[in-house]
Amino acid sequence: MHTLIIAITIIHVLAGTVALLVGLVAMFSKKGAKVHNRSGLIYVWAMIVVAVTALPMCVLQSFNLFRLFLTGIAVLSFYLCMTGWRATKQKKSGPTQADRLLTYGTLVVSVGMMGFGAYLLTDGVSVFAVLFPFFGFLTFRNAWRDAKSFGHAPEKMHWFYHHIARMGASYIATFTAFLVNNMYRMMPAGTPEWVGTIGWIAPTLVGGLLIARTIRHYKQKFDRPKTTLA
Repeated sequence: MHTLIIAITIIHVLAGTVALLVGLVAMFSKKGAKVHNRSGLIYVWAMIVVAVTALPMCVLQSFNLFRLFLTGIAVLSFYLCMTGWRATKQKKSGPTQADRLLTYGTLVVSVGMMGFGAYLLTDGVSVFAVLFPFFGFLTFRNAWRDAKSFGHAPEKMHWFYHHIARMGASYIATFTAFLVNNMYRMMPAGTPEWVGTIGWIAPTLVGGLLIARTIRHYKQKFDRPKTTLA
């Protein structure tokens, strides 16, 4: 069993590293270009491996709040990545039954994260008592928005904005997991708990602003009337 856990952990770390590297390539390459599409597809498959390996890493080892929370982040990253990727496939067909099942399943996980966070708060305020509800709510909000959109006609270019928002948020969640995994190892003994909490939340706040700015840029670009030569 120990050997199996080590093997799964190595695969998980390698897949996460690949996702972080190729994610940057997809992010900064021209949208729709071959490099963007290929690196984006590699990112999607790497994130699938990250999510698949995160579950046995949590189940096969002794209970640990940090490990359980990272599993929740893996679910969030996977959902954001899959819905961002699926957005490019739904330009005409709309969401499939599989898309709906993924959304409803994620809603259940998000409610579980928020509920577990509320349970932890009964023992007082702590890092994980704050993080579980925070990221549980983020997961719930994204899945709930998708659930409400089922059966409704999307706005013009919705798939494009949805793709940017979800893939970008997926990368932020993956980067956050990478950051805190290493940050806690480097922090000196006696570092206040709130420092670690900032490491969890800051990438989401900063990255969210950058994503919003990017979407605003493209909306202005697409809504700008085309000039004609006299």
